[in-house]
Amino acid sequence: MSDAFARPFRPVELTPATLTSFPLQAMAQQLMAEDIFQTSGRNALTLIHHKALTVVLTVMRAGAVLEEHHAPAPVTLLPLFGEIVLASAAGTTRLTLDHSKAAIFAAQLPHRVAAQQDSAFLLVMGGQT
Repeated sequence: MSDAFARPFRPVELTPATLTSFPLQAMAQQLMAEDIFQTSGRNALTLIHHKALTVVLTVMRAGAVLEEHHAPAPVTLLPLFGEIVLASAAGTTRLTLDHSKAAIFAAQLPHRVAAQQDSAFLLVMGGQT
């Protein structure tokens, strides 16, 4: 397998001339092959980090959980493969997401993410203050 990215990976710097693409499936597979995924069941790679936009590719093994946390800005979750469950901390909302469904939520909303299957998703966070 050829590397989809090299370590250390540096997030893309957004400039007025930035126009790029990412081989997301290959990058997700590479993240799943790294030691940290093998031991923790999770791995992530920040693709873009800017004051107005952060994009993170995240992979999770079936059964892995991101315990309750919150984001400092609004978030869109875009699953690439697998199935994840996004739940509000209060338990009032529970969304099952796969490659055909995306989710959005407000800044500071306490939530957790659980992988039902080996999964990959993009987290797109914007408008950080």
